Amino acid sequence: MNTGKLNFKVSVILTLYNSRKFYKRALESVFNQSFENIETVIVDDGSKDDTYAELLPDIIENQKIKYLYHSNRGQALSLNSGIAVSSGEYITFLDADDEYKPDHILRRIQYFQNNTETDLIRTGAELIGSDEDMYIPDANDSSRLIHVKDCVMLGTLFGKRNVFTELDGFRNIYSHDSDFFNRAAAKYKTAYLESDTYIYYRNNPDSVLSKLKKSMNER
Repeated sequence: MNTGKLNFKVSVILTLYNSRKFYKRALESVFNQSFENIETVIVDDGSKDDTYAELLPDIIENQKIKYLYHSNRGQALSLNSGIAVSSGEYITFLDADDEYKPDHILRRIQYFQNNTETDLIRTGAELIGSDEDMYIPDANDSSRLIHVKDCVMLGTLFGKRNVFTELDGFRNIYSHDSDFFNRAAAKYKTAYLESDTYIYYRNNPDSVLSKLKKSMNER
C-alpha cells in the first residue's frame, strides 16, 4: 500500500470488488479533473479478478494514488478503511462503475470557498440507464421501491474531513449513505447543491443494489 507523506486538498475514495470490467472509466474521470490537488484512495474489497495486477503500474508510478487491499467486508467498511488512510481536507466518493464530469471537484471546492459554514453537501446526478431500473429498495421500507433521484447517493457526498472522522464513518447497514447523511445533518450544517456532475450508471448487473433488487423480485 502506498501511504506517502503527501497531503491533498481532496481525497476521492474508490472502492472495488471484482470491478475490473469498468473501474478504469471511474479512475480516468478522477485523473481528468480540472482541479488537480486530489488523491485517489483505492480500497480493494477482496477482488478475485486480478484487478491489482492491472492497477500495479499506476500504483507504483502515481504518487496521487493510495491502494489498500483487504478481505471482503462490504462497501461500508471499505469506505471507512479509505477514510482512515486518506489525507484530504475534504473527502468524497466514487463508485467503481460511475464517473465524474471534468469540473466535478472544482465546483464543490468553489462552493465551500463561498459557503465556509457548510460541512457536508450532497447533490443529484446524471442518471444513465432506463428509468425502470432507477427504482431501488427504500431504506425505510425494503418492500417498496423508490427512485434513485429521491435518495442520498454515496458518490455525491462531499464534505469536510472532520464530519467523517467524528461520526466514525459509515455503519455496515443497507443504505449506509443515507444513514450517514442523516446522522451528519443532525450535528453539522448540510446543504443540497444543484450540480449534476456525478454520472450514475444503473446498467451494472453485479452491483449490490441490482442484486438486492433481483432478490426482492424473486420472493
